[in-house]
Amino acid sequence: MSLGEYTLSFPIWVEFGNGKSKRAGEVIDAKGWNSALLVTDQGIRAAGILDGVEASLEAEGIEYDVYDGVEPNPTAEMVHDTLDVLSGGGYDVVVAVGGGSVIDTAKCATLMKTNSGSLADYEVNTPEDVTAGTVENHTHPLITIPTTAGTGSEVDYWAVITAQEREFKMAIGQPPLYPDGPYLGADVSLVDPELTASLPPRQTAATGFDAFSHALENHVAAGAPELVKPYTKHVMGLVPEYLGDAYETGNMEAREQMLFGSHMAGFCENFAGFGAIHSLAEVTGGMYPEIPHGEAIAVFTPPVMRYNLEEYPGRYAEVADAMGSDVSGLSDVEAAHEAVDAVEALIDEVDLPSSLSELDVAEDDLETIAEKSLDTIEIHDNPRDADAADLLEVARDAY
Repeated sequence: MSLGEYTLSFPIWVEFGNGKSKRAGEVIDAKGWNSALLVTDQGIRAAGILDGVEASLEAEGIEYDVYDGVEPNPTAEMVHDTLDVLSGGGYDVVVAVGGGSVIDTAKCATLMKTNSGSLADYEVNTPEDVTAGTVENHTHPLITIPTTAGTGSEVDYWAVITAQEREFKMAIGQPPLYPDGPYLGADVSLVDPELTASLPPRQTAATGFDAFSHALENHVAAGAPELVKPYTKHVMGLVPEYLGDAYETGNMEAREQMLFGSHMAGFCENFAGFGAIHSLAEVTGGMYPEIPHGEAIAVFTPPVMRYNLEEYPGRYAEVADAMGSDVSGLSDVEAAHEAVDAVEALIDEVDLPSSLSELDVAEDDLETIAEKSLDTIEIHDNPRDADAADLLEVARDAY
């Protein structure tokens, strides 16, 4: 999400590397906190992924409880359930251990712990909303520990939460608009590739492609600052190199590289916007909550690229080059189409869906998806202007 004249500071303390999750207790102790609420989901808890984190807390004498009530595509109700637990326990810090759903839920619970109103008060739909500064108080202390290589939520200033009554995914967020200002996000992020080792292949593919899409849309977004482009280019080269291996074999080197790419893309999200890929995918997910976010992203990526490259082929020629396509001697338009081909090949390599019909989306819903996408914050940074009719054509291409 572009911030115009505002400059982002980056107040999150980040540690990256194998075993970093086992530093949680030391970090909490160093911060002077004495009690923690671990927020996670039942699958992570059952898989034993919390064991190292819990052991580190126990080693430092940190009192803690575990709340595992988060589910995929979290709702506002889940946020308030988490908030109830947080508010009732007198915890000094929240430790979110999980993928984007867990981390986004924890972010919003810590936001509501220290700020008034309802969660919808912090929804952003326009660039003006982003710079309005609606978060008045620093959020309750939060440590994020990601278990998937995809969303980058551990280090960005945004959360996506479904308003069930509207069948709409709300973008909740605020970056720090001035030094030491309040924002939505973690105080500390411990990024540990070992925690992604048990991620099933389908989730590895979907979350990994989501990370790729962040770099892609950040790179081509309207007003994307030049400072992010070396990083987005790196991620767009890294994912095609390692995602297939992470998906097929679970190789730890591949998982480490994928988590690094996801983390780097999450960092870039704080400085650049998304676009129609995320607009359409998130609206679809709001209407069809059973669809994994990364799979919806995969379906919409090639159609949106085809729509945008008509006006901005040079930006997509850079995508092709970043992905390792041989674009020597090609025009920008030819190279841009090579980028689409490379993305489609990546989707096919990891067996992600390539159409909305594969996801059981009703064709009669395409018009509603297009119209609702105009209400998202992401659409404002799409490089090419799009109205409901344009987005409907894109959705039909995706069908």
